[in-house]
Amino acid sequence: MKRWIIIWILAFTLTSTKGQELKSTSIPSNQTSAIQNLKPYLALHNLEQDTFFTEKFERLIHKLERLKSRKKSDYAFLKAVFYKTHTSLLHEYDRLATMDQTLASGKFGCLTGTALYAILLDYFGYEYRIIELPNHVFLHLSVNDDSFVFESTLPFGGFMKTTAEMEKLLEQPWVNYRRISELSTVGDWFQDFKIVPGNYKTIDLNQLAGLQYFNEAAKFYLNKDYKTAMDLALEAYALYPSERNEKIMQLIINKILRYDLIKQELKSEYLDKYVTSVKGKKLSQTK
Repeated sequence: MKRWIIIWILAFTLTSTKGQELKSTSIPSNQTSAIQNLKPYLALHNLEQDTFFTEKFERLIHKLERLKSRKKSDYAFLKAVFYKTHTSLLHEYDRLATMDQTLASGKFGCLTGTALYAILLDYFGYEYRIIELPNHVFLHLSVNDDSFVFESTLPFGGFMKTTAEMEKLLEQPWVNYRRISELSTVGDWFQDFKIVPGNYKTIDLNQLAGLQYFNEAAKFYLNKDYKTAMDLALEAYALYPSERNEKIMQLIINKILRYDLIKQELKSEYLDKYVTSVKGKKLSQTK
């Protein structure tokens, strides 16, 4: 509870109290399909062809298109995008929610919330950055001379107008770098996994989708379903060949090789997949 109070205070201090009108220069992109960008997230549970999810998202886009025609500034429209999306789709915080859960029931974490906002901003022609921290993601964008943050986990105050530099913005009380020695899923921390990230990374939508697979791999690993965990980790690495995903594959393959209930033939198969995936990259050897 203390953590969320601190986040709310930070959001309040960064949010501008004066709405300044901007000349809107953003044009909806005809080159990128919002639904195509959504599908890699739904593919986690093989739901990318399920029209229930895509049509629900399309209805939100149509509402936002009508709002855009009535807004006189980028600031006003971006604020509407944030809060309209929250009230329409993001209802209950669940740190490890998957995209199908978010669209079906409104359960969301920073990953699915950030992904939805990024897809919407891309659709309406705004350039943005997805910021990856050790256990959190959020959006940052600049329009003309103004800087904005979309913090999806804050239903009130999550749309922030700020003049702070990114490095200052990331000096956030909830980012505890002393805890990086733990298994860090995007949304919270888990134990037994070591990773040493930098201050922050800028990633794209496909890489963010890879983090959704990483989260699922971590869940199955903790439940000792190592085969499913490895399948998910391999998908995560294919989308986002990062240190985080390399490390979890190492962790899982070591468990598979030592697990008596897994047949030797299957152990060899997963080892081959692991080696093929990381071929050409310098990794610590399996033990």
